[in-house]
This record gives sequence, C-alpha cells and structure tokens, in this order.
Amino acid sequence: MPRPLNIVVLGGSFSGLSVAHHFLDHIIHQLSTFENAPTYRVVLVSPSTHLYFNVCAPRALVTPNLIHTEDAFIPIEPAFARHPFNEFTFMQGWATSVDTSARRVTVELRHSKSQTIQYHALVIATGSSAYSPLYSLHGTHEQTMAELRDFHRRLEHAHSVMIVGGGPSGCETAGQLAQYFNQRRFKGKIPKTITLLSGNTRLLPKLHPAISKKAERQLKRLGVHVVHNLREVSNTLNGDGSSNCILNNDMTITSDLLISATGVYANSQFLPDHMLDENGYVVTSPETLRIHGPGIGDRVYAVGDCAAYSKNYVLDVYDAIPVLMKNLHNDLLSHEIEALEDACYVQNPTDTQLIPIKRFGGVGVIYGWRVPSIMVYLLKGRTYKVGKAKGAVGRGKNPYDSPG
Repeated sequence: MPRPLNIVVLGGSFSGLSVAHHFLDHIIHQLSTFENAPTYRVVLVSPSTHLYFNVCAPRALVTPNLIHTEDAFIPIEPAFARHPFNEFTFMQGWATSVDTSARRVTVELRHSKSQTIQYHALVIATGSSAYSPLYSLHGTHEQTMAELRDFHRRLEHAHSVMIVGGGPSGCETAGQLAQYFNQRRFKGKIPKTITLLSGNTRLLPKLHPAISKKAERQLKRLGVHVVHNLREVSNTLNGDGSSNCILNNDMTITSDLLISATGVYANSQFLPDHMLDENGYVVTSPETLRIHGPGIGDRVYAVGDCAAYSKNYVLDVYDAIPVLMKNLHNDLLSHEIEALEDACYVQNPTDTQLIPIKRFGGVGVIYGWRVPSIMVYLLKGRTYKVGKAKGAVGRGKNPYDSPG
C-alpha cells in the first residue's frame, strides 16, 4: 500500500490546531473515494506538547491563586487520539528550514536529531511571539511554566513593577496587578507601585480616543501611574534582580520587576526571505491564503498571526480557517475535478478587542461598536475564557464564540 501524502501543519497553537481538526474532521474522508486514490496524513509540528492558552496570560501572571498555572496549558496529542495513527502524527520540534523546490521541511526534534519531512501540502501556522516569555511560548510549555512560577515568586516580594507598552496586553496586565495587590479585598499582599509606560500620546492607540481615555481613567482609579510619550531603548538587570529601563529621553527608571508588553513578532525565521515582507510576516494572498512566488509551488498556505494579511486579531484566525480549508480541499481535488471555485477571505474591517482592567469591567469594542464595561467582564474578564481552552485544543473551536 502506498504511503499517505503528508499535509504538514507547522504550528500547534490556535490556527494550527484548527487547521488540523478541520482537515481530519471534514476533509480527509471526502478524499480517497475512488480506486487507487491517494491517502493523506496530517503531520502537526510544534515546539510544545501543550497549547499555552495565553488569552488568560495577563491574569495568570499575577498569581496562581487567580488562574492555576497548569490550567493555562492544555495537552495536544490527547485531543487527536480519536484519529488513527496513519491519519495523524504529532512531532515535537522546530521547523528550521523549508525547501519549496524539493517540497521538504526540516524539523529539529526535541529528543532526537533533525528530520526532513516531504510534504504534499504545507500550511504555515506558526503564529507570533511576544517579546516577554510571560505572554507566549518561547520553546516548550515547561519553559513558560517555569517563567511564570519564577515571576510569581519575585512578584510576591516586589514593591515596584514597570510595564512597558500601552497596548491591550500592557493595559490588562497593569489592571490585573493593581486589582489584586492594591485593593482592600486582598489584604496581606505587599502593595505595588505600578507604572505603565506608553510610547504614544495615549493608551490603546489603535482604538477610538474615547476608549483610550476610559481605560486610563480606570487604571488611575486603581492607582496605576500612566506615563505617555516615552519609549524603552534598552534595559539592564542589576545584581539584586531589579531592572533598569533606559528611556528615549536618556532617563533611567529602576523597578523591582520589568514586564515587556511591546507587541509581537512573526515566528518565521526558518523561511527564506523571498517568502516574507519587510516586517517578517509571510506574504500570503489575502483572499485565498495561498503563498505564491518563484519556486514556491502549489499547495502552500499561511494562516493566522504569522501571515501578512492578519491584524493579529482572533477573527483573522477563525474567520480565515474555512476559506483556507476549502481552497486546500479544491487543490487536492484539482487532479480529478477541474474548474473548482475558490473561496475568498474577506477581512472584517472593524476592530474587536476586549480588555478587562478592573474587577467587574474594562473597555472594549466588538465589530467596531463600543461595549459597556460590565460586558467586558461578562464576555472575558470573569474567567478569561479558561473554560474554553479545552475546546480550542480538542476541536479547534474559537474560544470567543460564546460568553464565559
């Protein structure tokens, strides 16, 4: 019996898991329906055996009393146990190179030497990483768990915390820290001087100015010091564990703890330069999610935060998956059925952001519409969606599909 053709999915986070589940649940058994037809196998490659449900990171980094560290990490392989071994393979490792002319991916395995995988179709879903290891995986899940536990230990005795970055992660983190350590209901905690450094004229610069003002008011009521128009140039670590933040006005601020919440970068270092834009994101057709270019060949795609079409919103993952999978299905059938119609992705031009700040609220927009503070609590802040993590891993579901 001939070997199955590999559908290689690089990345075991939200987009990669959703691609793998969709293919196995909805596509694989619609293929291979005629005599001598090829069979297929999904090969999912990820540096981590667990998904880090980093939706909850701004609260999980505060203390395990709010979110148990273990609850933020969901194992991947058990979620695919219902599929036979000849249809699904999980590989823990890092893609180190892609040779599109030979249609091969080289993977550095965690517990053995590098391995080269031949692909029939390739989906790049490697996502993006935050500059701080508290907000995203930087290797295995054990490494991120260790970072969180070490941060908890140091935070318990810290008197001052500097958060660099006035975007959603910075605002959420400042609010969650201030709520836990500086409010009366949590007696016995060492109060923290919390400073949020914004490199812009206002917080949340991608959202409406009224939302920025509301977020700043909420943070100031929690005792957070908000400083605008200053950017971090570099930082150094002192012998006692404190950090020096060197600013673009030549000032240096020392704090017991420094958290970098300054955005993300694409996990695309293993790809050749001609597949990337000037910011390191994978150049993808924004309609079909295929990757085109000299020598790239057929059946190569990118989806999610690593792709240039994405605004790094969750909608750009889950709204795009059905389009990608329809076009992958078409491309696999093209040898037997001609003139199949492509699906086209149409990006939602509006913003959707929910930013919990205080105990029962925060700020946010859904499809461009501002939502009341209490709705931010009900839709996200109450549980930080931790109860939806197993669905994201087990079925590739969007954790924002329903409240909770």
